[in-house]
Amino acid sequence: MSRNRKPPIAIDIPDLYMAAPDYIELQNGIPLYLIPGSTCGLIKMEVIFLAGRLHERHPLAARAACRLIREGVEGRSSADIAEMTDFYGGAISSSDSMDHNGLVLQCLSRFFYDLLPLLSDLILKPTFPEKEVASFIRNNQQRLVEDLSKNEIIAYRELTARIFGENHPYGYNSFPETYASLDREKIVEFWTDHYCAGNAIIILSGEVEPKMIEAIDQQLCAAMRPGVSSTIYPEPPPAERSVYHKQSRRTHQNALRIGRLFYNRSHPDYYPLHAVNMVLGGYFGSRLMTRIREELGLTYNIYTHIDAMRYASYFYISAEVSKKQTKRTLTEIYKVMEDMANQPPEETELLMMKRFACGNMLHLLDGPFPRADTLRNLLVEGGTYDDFNQMVDALKNIETDDIVRLTQKWLNPADMIEVVIG
Repeated sequence: MSRNRKPPIAIDIPDLYMAAPDYIELQNGIPLYLIPGSTCGLIKMEVIFLAGRLHERHPLAARAACRLIREGVEGRSSADIAEMTDFYGGAISSSDSMDHNGLVLQCLSRFFYDLLPLLSDLILKPTFPEKEVASFIRNNQQRLVEDLSKNEIIAYRELTARIFGENHPYGYNSFPETYASLDREKIVEFWTDHYCAGNAIIILSGEVEPKMIEAIDQQLCAAMRPGVSSTIYPEPPPAERSVYHKQSRRTHQNALRIGRLFYNRSHPDYYPLHAVNMVLGGYFGSRLMTRIREELGLTYNIYTHIDAMRYASYFYISAEVSKKQTKRTLTEIYKVMEDMANQPPEETELLMMKRFACGNMLHLLDGPFPRADTLRNLLVEGGTYDDFNQMVDALKNIETDDIVRLTQKWLNPADMIEVVIG
């Protein structure tokens, strides 16, 4: 029996773009972004506060405030809150990053008006019970002890501390004693100072009704404290070569991390660098995956990534390899980087990367909820919806010579921080 051995036809995505969301300014100047769409009667509301590590007076206060804000309000315990959300088939979750705190409500549209008052109370009148604070500290200390037994987590922590500086808001690491230094007063202080109208953004997506907007405006926005947080971003040290190897564990593998500091999305090279990242190690057909895994068999997985924050970003290569093959793997990684800096990729290689990247980005627009998540990330990182379109344009229009130029400029091994933990 004959079999069809021809691969499916690759089809380019002609119109990949993010449309402008509807925008309304609510009371106290709070912006509301609307992304309506049919989602089987579901609604999602996310309240974002542009306050994170850069605004902390005490380490971990931002994370603690975000995680504990759901644990009690005036007149309701954490058990009461859980019972009420379960009764209406909804969910209220925390959302936080280096640069933001927030809460997300998801429920059926018909129960939105039952759960909005609870969400508003969590933001406006949290109690941060002492019992829940103590439980948060204890649980995170235990989780951290477990995490610090993993080479890959230690390597990542060491890399970010060396990129930004161990005392930088983007670079400091938490330890059991860091959690021990937290208390309710410090957490309440962060909430009081930064959960205010000037920091707030609201995104409403799904089956939106006009009266939902009025309810949000009256029940939440009108009652939110005015004010905005000032931000001071300490400049991290310039990128320069640094090597840190630590072999103190009885493990069979080493965790490798190689990376460097980049700029934020305002830099003209920011979006084209994502194309370089894809070619080097951003997907399964990348240079590093082809060479290090498929041809040499040195690791099961190797990838590159650009982590973005509001005021900076950083690039890194990640892999786990056997201790015997670590030196060879490092040598081969730098060889691949040097080859990219000296030899332009073939058009077929570049075309494959572009198709994969555009197909991957298409998932970010697949319905109102993914579009809302994408918009949230862009806004938190200092962008707008149009930054998505700029990324698409950069990926689609990058040329082979651009790959060489940007690799030479940004992926010089002499600027890389190398961390090996095992």
